Amino acid sequence: MSEENNDHGQNKRLDRAVDELQKHGMSRRQALKAIIASGLGVAVSPLVSRVAWGAEGPGGLPLARPGDPVTLPMNGSPIADGLKPESGTFTVFNYADYLYKSILDDFGAKYDVDVQLTTFANMDQCVTKLANNDVEVDVTELTPDRLTQVTAGKLLQPINHSYIPNLEENVWPELHSPFYDRGSRYTVPYAVYTTGIGYRGDKISEDIPNMDNPWSIFWKAQEYTGYTGVINSPRESIGLAMMYRGKYNLNTENPDDIDQALEDLKALVDICNPQVNLTQYQTLAQGKSWLHQSWSGDPLMNVWWYLPEGQTADSIQYWKAPRGMGPIQNDCWAIPKMSQKPVLAHLWMNHILDSKNALSNFVNFTGYQPPINSVTPQKLIDDGTIPKHLSTCISQPEDLGPDSLQYMTLTSEGQRMWQDAYARFVSGA
Repeated sequence: MSEENNDHGQNKRLDRAVDELQKHGMSRRQALKAIIASGLGVAVSPLVSRVAWGAEGPGGLPLARPGDPVTLPMNGSPIADGLKPESGTFTVFNYADYLYKSILDDFGAKYDVDVQLTTFANMDQCVTKLANNDVEVDVTELTPDRLTQVTAGKLLQPINHSYIPNLEENVWPELHSPFYDRGSRYTVPYAVYTTGIGYRGDKISEDIPNMDNPWSIFWKAQEYTGYTGVINSPRESIGLAMMYRGKYNLNTENPDDIDQALEDLKALVDICNPQVNLTQYQTLAQGKSWLHQSWSGDPLMNVWWYLPEGQTADSIQYWKAPRGMGPIQNDCWAIPKMSQKPVLAHLWMNHILDSKNALSNFVNFTGYQPPINSVTPQKLIDDGTIPKHLSTCISQPEDLGPDSLQYMTLTSEGQRMWQDAYARFVSGA
């Protein structure tokens, strides 16, 4: 028997063994671990072993995945119970347009402090500034894919839940102890959103939701040349191309998958010459885009704030994939190690998770949904907050789970591959 045939036979036996264990509720990684540990005689490659046991992330910490939760190490101890709030100036670190000023003002009035917002342009800048002590901030917005990095760098303080009762009272149970931070040692959730397709229902002739693979619309968009767009993000754009091919491991470090995604993205240039930007939250309403990879908050902002007079909301449409076939993400709040007002930082977390505050922040400014129990598609429709056809922009707790798709931390080599591919796409190389 040739070596190639032998490898093929081994792979088939491995696949059968994994399939059998997955029938009993194991994730693929858990199944591979069990096979290797049991010595069942199935030969596995180093790559399979690496996938099974989990590649290490920053600081040697394991890489969290929806089906493989991680408990992060404690860097120090949380503050004691029952401490009084500090006085003076309290500084929030966040994107420039991702927090309603009224929420800041209300917090300042409630605790008799001056509240100021210090901003960052992107998450790279946020983490760099925290690591280099380039800012003095008391609480920061953060994304879960950076949590391993900042924990390894000991940039965060662990939290004391006694100050944040709204976490358990108001937040989806699925995010009380999320897979990326079991026990919520460092974070509480902020906003939740999906990545899907925003489009003009009056311009796009295809029935996108009923296509066999709606992601493929971008590769069939010749007649929409100049009016299509891709999100300006390495993970989102490359992920789009992977899902077009029916590949849903959005944390892959397989160079073949990444190279294929790059080639497919480059093919879009001749097909529809897509814009690569982050302006889809307004350009669909303005008619500058007809078809754009979008986050779920974008169509709502188009309808709420940018739709020209005389145009109806049904011109703005949003499709999201079923669970496991499209990304869902959430943002978080965390307390930097540098914070001089950790009691206020905890109280801020509780403030932003108050049901009324969370809803106000969403519908009056950000357009991005908080994972709060009282914020449901039906209630938002009944209240007249969103049109019925944009209920697709609203996520529900069942959209999360071990089989959901979430972009998470990669190894340094994996990060390099994704970023290099994206750089080649946007440069036309």
